[in-house]
Amino acid sequence: MTPLTTNFRSILDGLKVTLGLIAHRDARVRAVLTLAWYRIHRTINRFERLVALWQSGKLPKPSIRAPRAKRPSPTTPAPRLPSGQAWLVRRLQDHHVNTRASQLQHFLANTPELPEFLAAAPQANRLLRPLCTMLGITPPVPLPPRAQAARPARPRKPPRPRPARPRPPRPSPPAAPTVPSRAPEPSFAHSPLGLRFLPL
Repeated sequence: MTPLTTNFRSILDGLKVTLGLIAHRDARVRAVLTLAWYRIHRTINRFERLVALWQSGKLPKPSIRAPRAKRPSPTTPAPRLPSGQAWLVRRLQDHHVNTRASQLQHFLANTPELPEFLAAAPQANRLLRPLCTMLGITPPVPLPPRAQAARPARPRKPPRPRPARPRPPRPSPPAAPTVPSRAPEPSFAHSPLGLRFLPL
């Protein structure tokens, strides 16, 4: 083992011991600390494996993965760790945890081999990101944005013509009432026989 892996394991093994003691005496945080303990344990093993591959020249090139399709969530969701910045430090308020966080921050900032290793193995930086978030420390290298698979542009469909809605006919104004025409009254100047009465 090299100083790169020896110091990393020493710091995190001490953090695991601290979490185990706190979980033993406080049942309220036992479940989340158990998850954190296993996360730290896996991080140590994967970090050491990547360092060994890097030193032997067998480090695989990082590949760009397409985003995974979302799987249907089970009825009982699996327990997950919190994701807030420094959530472990804020929740426990324990000076031993703060000491381990300070030691890890010093290790990441002052280990000579670390920048070269992280430049050759970006997957190691992604491995360290949850640990840095958990303890509220600055990651050594900013995590690059996740690459997304290029999707072909879908042709846009022309808008469907909407049929014009028939408008109801406007009501015509009411017609003026027709006044029936009166028949002409018979003139008294003419008799029914067509004879004209002469004035007396």
